[in-house]
Amino acid sequence: MLKSLKSKFIFFTTIFILITIGIPTLFLQMQLHKNFRQRSSMMLSTTLEVVDSGLYQVMMLGEKKNVQQLVERIAVNKGIEHIRFFNTDGKILHSSNFEEIGKDFRTITPHHDLSTVDSSGRLSLYNQESMYSFIQPVMNRPECTQCHGNTKIISYLDIDIDLTEAERTFNTASEIIMVLAVFIIIILASGFYFLFNLFINKPLNRVISALKEVKKGNFSVRLPAKKSDEIGIVETHFNTMVSRIQQDQDHIQKLHFEELRRADKLVTLGELTAEMAHEINNPAGIILSRTDYLQMIPAMHKYKNDLEVIINQVSKISHITKNILQYSRKRSQSFQKIDLVSILNACINFLEPRFLKKNIQLSRKFDEINSQVTGDPLQMEQAFVNLINNAIDALSQNGHLDIHLKRNDDNKLQIMIRDDGIGMDEDTRERIFSPFFTTKNPDQGTGLGLYIVKNICKNHGAEIRCSSSTGKGSTFIITFEQE
Repeated sequence: MLKSLKSKFIFFTTIFILITIGIPTLFLQMQLHKNFRQRSSMMLSTTLEVVDSGLYQVMMLGEKKNVQQLVERIAVNKGIEHIRFFNTDGKILHSSNFEEIGKDFRTITPHHDLSTVDSSGRLSLYNQESMYSFIQPVMNRPECTQCHGNTKIISYLDIDIDLTEAERTFNTASEIIMVLAVFIIIILASGFYFLFNLFINKPLNRVISALKEVKKGNFSVRLPAKKSDEIGIVETHFNTMVSRIQQDQDHIQKLHFEELRRADKLVTLGELTAEMAHEINNPAGIILSRTDYLQMIPAMHKYKNDLEVIINQVSKISHITKNILQYSRKRSQSFQKIDLVSILNACINFLEPRFLKKNIQLSRKFDEINSQVTGDPLQMEQAFVNLINNAIDALSQNGHLDIHLKRNDDNKLQIMIRDDGIGMDEDTRERIFSPFFTTKNPDQGTGLGLYIVKNICKNHGAEIRCSSSTGKGSTFIITFEQE
């Protein structure tokens, strides 16, 4: 319901105005009416006592004809509009207005509802156009039965109390205050809406429209940013942001183009390398077979050690070319049960020449016998090669690299690759998984390796995290959520 800022502003502004103006005004009105009612109630009660006392005295003295005089004399008081006595049939017996005598009470005062009169004699008040009325039955007392018999109700007494001139003026003023309060609420609501629309809603819509253009890819859009207020600051920052995005977009496109060119070269190089490895295998196989034959000749026994060295070195060449062919082979993505230990060993064998070149001390520890997970073997191999390769780059001569597979406290498979190389500072560590970020020379790294590793882990439902400090090496831990 209140999704937009505009609807929220209108709703809460209306509530605020009603609370601050409407409720106090309503309370004032209620209090004024309460005061008028209390004053009229007191006036009615006092008049009732006077009339009742005078009526009792007149009736006890047997001066029934003086009841009319009593009514006229009491009605002279300010605030008393009418005093009437009428019988149970509604015929007016006595009235402060002589012309009403003998007429039907219900015709003279249609606003009085006799059906609501309490026969027990309790007070009953009616309000009609700032006039308060009181009707009470005149009960037959024991001393009155001689003249009135056993009738329960002798007649009814009606007293109408009107507001004084000052009270009428004040009552009219209170009604005007109510009208003014409504008018002020409308003016304030309209004013707040106009100001909100002018200073907030229109600028926001302008910003939203600009953002939609940016979302479409239009980075040439700019906002006026002429004012120095908060909206102007937002527009200035928006323009700066879009300019930087446009620059970054151009830079990314340039990098992307360069990486595509490099990727094309790498594909070609990979194909040539695979072809070369295949071609090397043929003469290597011939050398091995010929050397085996020479070992069988008795005259060549004195060269046995030399022949074994030749066989060992050629075997290494075959092993290297086999790893190259295996790593360069194209395969489609397919998730299946894979053994992490086998993949890790294959990656280590593939990178063995780099270990030997730097004389790196490798420690591999696989605690878990059942190291199977569901995944794509090629992707996992690529992830491990990237991580181990980065560790080798970070190590100096005679460095140490630990590869440990185990189960953590939550019984989940965990692979830890730790080196004692140069390490990273906090700022670098926070950015290593971002695309195109690298600390290597442009001809050594693309900045995509760890970004790809993170996405591979995500595709396999695994979590990768890194801990590192400058000069103390780095540790990458991959935790597999599911097996």
